[in-house]
Amino acid sequence: MNTSGNWRNSTFIGLMAWLAGSGVFLVRAQLPPQGLPAVPAPPSEASAAPEIRFAAPIHDFERVVSGAVLRHDFYFTNTGLGVLEISNVHASCGCTTAGEFTRRVEPGQTGVIPLQLNTAGFQGQVLKHITVSCNDPRQPTVALQLRAQIWNPIELTPRYAVLHANPERLGEAKAIVHIVNREEPPLRLEPPQSSSPHLMAELVERQPGREFDLVITATGQAPAGNVQGVISMETSSTNLPRLSVTALLLMQPVVTVAPPFIQLAPGPLPTPQTLAVAIVNNGTNALQLSEVSVNHTNVTVEVRETNPGRYFDVKLHFPAGFQLEAGQVVALTARTSHPNHRELRVPIVQSRGPVAPPPAIPPTAAQVRQAGTPAVAGPRPPAPALPSPPPQRVPRTNRPPAELPPLPGA
Repeated sequence: MNTSGNWRNSTFIGLMAWLAGSGVFLVRAQLPPQGLPAVPAPPSEASAAPEIRFAAPIHDFERVVSGAVLRHDFYFTNTGLGVLEISNVHASCGCTTAGEFTRRVEPGQTGVIPLQLNTAGFQGQVLKHITVSCNDPRQPTVALQLRAQIWNPIELTPRYAVLHANPERLGEAKAIVHIVNREEPPLRLEPPQSSSPHLMAELVERQPGREFDLVITATGQAPAGNVQGVISMETSSTNLPRLSVTALLLMQPVVTVAPPFIQLAPGPLPTPQTLAVAIVNNGTNALQLSEVSVNHTNVTVEVRETNPGRYFDVKLHFPAGFQLEAGQVVALTARTSHPNHRELRVPIVQSRGPVAPPPAIPPTAAQVRQAGTPAVAGPRPPAPALPSPPPQRVPRTNRPPAELPPLPGA
């Protein structure tokens, strides 16, 4: 007789009965049959997102000749599970442009972004940055970079020529561009040609075949305004067969006034204020000033000639509490000895301060009596009429008067 087996069975049955009586329930786990794989959980939204990865985000062209147009293709792969979309490719400079790039890339596929860099006008180390925008949630923007070491076989210093002149000193306007040959063979330059009738150039050879000076001057014909032209020369260099220099002639008035108008703070001024006006004579003859004044009795004017006949420092003193009335036209005026600038005018304007609140309506006798103040003996005044709503106020802008005197030299 197997007494041990019967004891184990009775113990197990008793334990089960005790658990059931205690309210404890046992649940049998259902395991998948052997040999069948478990069903994977559906992918989350984050794991189904696209992911952009570039093969190389930086490309170095190394040493190139100035003026060359460089091209490079940046390849990228969508390593995510969603569709990758490229929304924009933006370059930091107009010399760098993007071609037709891949806008939609399926998971596991590859796209390309073609870029072009124009090196004309550059020299030395050049770095250009490009920003790629996409729908990758981890990196919505990717930075690309183009590098190049620009080598100039012929160096120009400066690369742009600027000439300052006025009608009376047109013959004194001059700009010099220094030319250095960096190639081994000696350089030969043809006579320079100008695209503007107001500019001319002369070539001076400082060191044969190695260094030159390009001297740019203005012709005797005075233009109506600023002038831009190109000075070009044929060269013996195979890397740079033609040189071009942009020249700009800036025409200035003979007599200048700075600032052209005076802007005061909103009035009334809390403290006295002093402002300065500079009058500069760039002409050939000495300038004389007279009758320098402001058409306002509360403003005093002080004139100091720091450079006789050339530079005048005019001080305007405004007292505390100064305020211009609406529509009032005030200006600093001066008479000069120059035949083309007989009078100088500098308008004076003032910003309008905050609008004062409307006056309070006096209380009625009933309101005074209700407040506990004894009423004044006498006849009862008639009930006041209801006040009409105040007109809508149009905010004023801080601008000069509508009619400004002409600027000097106009």
